[in-house]
Amino acid sequence: MPLFPAFIDLSRKKVLVVGGGRVATRKVENLLKFTKNIKVVAPKVRKELMDIVRREGLELRRRYFRSSDLKDVDVVIVAVDKVGLQKRIFSMCEKRGILCNSVDSPQLCNFIFPSLVVRGDVTVGISTGGRAPALSKRLRELIESCLPKELDRILEEVAKEREKLPKGEERQRYISDLVDRLIPLD
Repeated sequence: MPLFPAFIDLSRKKVLVVGGGRVATRKVENLLKFTKNIKVVAPKVRKELMDIVRREGLELRRRYFRSSDLKDVDVVIVAVDKVGLQKRIFSMCEKRGILCNSVDSPQLCNFIFPSLVVRGDVTVGISTGGRAPALSKRLRELIESCLPKELDRILEEVAKEREKLPKGEERQRYISDLVDRLIPLD
């Protein structure tokens, strides 16, 4: 059964990333589009991730994961290859009601980290339910190539027009027609 896509405001959520390698770096880069409230825990951290941590002022613990790292955390990304550690962290998160994504182990996730297209306030998430991340990536590239370059400007124009009008069917029709003119499907 497909997963329900839900967009979550992470701006006030605490995010823990366990791992310091290439995948953890990519996850942190994506998370930074939505929050800077990120803590990274890893005994070894690659240079690119270290640069991001310093530049963005993120919290870093250069050590192995401890169960106490889950205190007051809302979302956990487990970006390590060790399946035993993934299982342990996922189990702890499940017991605490914490959202957990174990990279490349969909059975150890209670949410999937989608492939993302982010253009200003427009976000498109693509998921194959964790079954084929390479397909998600290719679909992301395809969608990115189809989106108008000036999408941010279009969003601003549509949002301003929408704010001017009272709620109701007339506003819905007007905004729909405006979007059709700004982004024709031919």
